[in-house]
Amino acid sequence: MSINLDLMMEAAGREPLDLPLDLFYFVRHGETAGNAGGIVQFPTAPLNTAGMAQAWRAGQLMRNEPVDRTVASVFMRAFQTGQAVARATHTHLSVCLDIVERRFGNTMGQPNHDLDWAYHPPGGESMETFIARTRRGVREICEAGGIPAIVAHGGNLRVIAAGLNTELPEGSVANATPLKFERVGGRWTLGFVTD
Repeated sequence: MSINLDLMMEAAGREPLDLPLDLFYFVRHGETAGNAGGIVQFPTAPLNTAGMAQAWRAGQLMRNEPVDRTVASVFMRAFQTGQAVARATHTHLSVCLDIVERRFGNTMGQPNHDLDWAYHPPGGESMETFIARTRRGVREICEAGGIPAIVAHGGNLRVIAAGLNTELPEGSVANATPLKFERVGGRWTLGFVTD
């Protein structure tokens, strides 16, 4: 289990994330060999066979949702998942550099149970930089109009949920789980997209 995730979410929630829409979707990427092996991943890590099936399933769950466009992280695992979502929703797939996973520098390739989110690794980015970058990217995506499906990473999801003051339900950070963020009565809610 990663260390100081709660500290990261607390920092991400200090300032509300103000978004100019009332509905958007989020899908974490499908499984990779690094996920399965508990390893901090490199940007080039592709989906494994299970991850490809998960991405396809996520797309099928999203196919009837009112998605206008799909925006993915440029990291291979998220981009591949984004392709499946865009194909199923018949939307254009674009990328956003600001929604890549935190750059963990020299900790990439190491076991993720020792990963400390408060630590600024050599060659990586600080927790504060990651939070600010994710918030900027999500804001830009949401300001571009329409209802987006954002395909990114677990760290990004935690930053978004904290900034919108929403709880992450059990299972919401699982690979390729489509989520629906909706503002109802001025308050953000988070739910699963199901059949």
